[in-house]
This record gives sequence, C-alpha cells and structure tokens, in this order.
Amino acid sequence: MTAATVTRRTVSVAALLAAATLLTAGCGDGEPPREARSTSAARHPATRSPSGQATSGTFNSTDIGWIQLMIAMDDQATLLLNLVPGHSSDAGVEKWAKPVATAYRGELVQLRELLARAGVPDTNPHQGHDMPGMVTEDELRILKGTKGAAFDALFLAAMREHLDQASKIAHAQRSAGADPAAEKLAMSVEKTSLIWRARLP
Repeated sequence: MTAATVTRRTVSVAALLAAATLLTAGCGDGEPPREARSTSAARHPATRSPSGQATSGTFNSTDIGWIQLMIAMDDQATLLLNLVPGHSSDAGVEKWAKPVATAYRGELVQLRELLARAGVPDTNPHQGHDMPGMVTEDELRILKGTKGAAFDALFLAAMREHLDQASKIAHAQRSAGADPAAEKLAMSVEKTSLIWRARLP
C-alpha cells in the first residue's frame, strides 16, 4: 500500500462528504426550525436516530448520526495513533501524535457520554465501512507491518484525511444539530482538527 492508496478516498468532493449523509437525516424529521425549538427536554418528543432507536431530550438524528460517526472514526484513528511509538522513525511524528492520541481518548469519553444521555446504545453502525476519514482494518493491518519512513508516510496520509473529514462533519453538525452539548463538542472537534491538521509534520 502506498500513500496514494490511503488517500484514494479524497479524490472527489462528493466522496469526501459521503460520510456526512447521516447528518441530513435530521433535516426532514418534521421538527420546527432549530431557532424555534425549546431547549427544554419536556418540549421535545422522542426522535429517531439514523439506526432507528428513539432518542430523548434535545437530540435530533443529526446529533446522533454525528456522534456515532465520530466514535467510529476516533476509535480507528486512536488505534492508528497507538502504533506510532513502535513504528515511526520520525521524532516530529512521534511528538505530534502523542498529545493527539491523549486528546482523542478524552474526546471519545465525551462522545460516549452524549450517546448515553441520548439513550442510544453504544453500537457501531459503521463497522467495516470504507468511507472518508475512516482508518480501515486493512489499512491498520498493513501499517502494523510497516516501519520507518514508509510507515510515517502512510500514517500522515491517513491522519490528514481523517482530520479533514472530522472538521467537515463537525461543521455540518453545527449547522443541523439540535443539542447544545453536542454542538459545543462539534465546535471543539472542528477547531482542534484544523489546528492538528495545520501542525502535521
């Protein structure tokens, strides 16, 4: 596998945004415009997540779709980040990856807390999916068998794609989501993804 293989999913804008289609599910859920909604759970009937479960409180299907997608993406990216200490030959890559891995673990805790508050089971509807920003099992397997400069090139290509997509779907969530806490986390994800992307070695 080459760096071009890892980044093959970034060729078209349509492909880049394909993973964000879940976010549009909330746009036609029959709820009034976001500005007119109350933040009181008592005034929000249960809605349906993209996987069909009823959700509670201020969450809409956009929120749930984004949370589930980010958990899947971050879980895989964390597995990739964990490979860096034993596979990279670039001190700059190792220095960059360490705080990012720590931040992702904290981000996953927050995402799963939101999912639990929404009353949605912590399952992975994106298991095995090959989509923009998702580090696949095949890529992880190949990267586990790669070291040195070859690993660094593949790692950076995969993380570049992941961060680009994470910032895009976080921005989309902020436009169509309903839950204030989810929106706050999406704002943080978008900001940090752009910062880490700019700091890639």
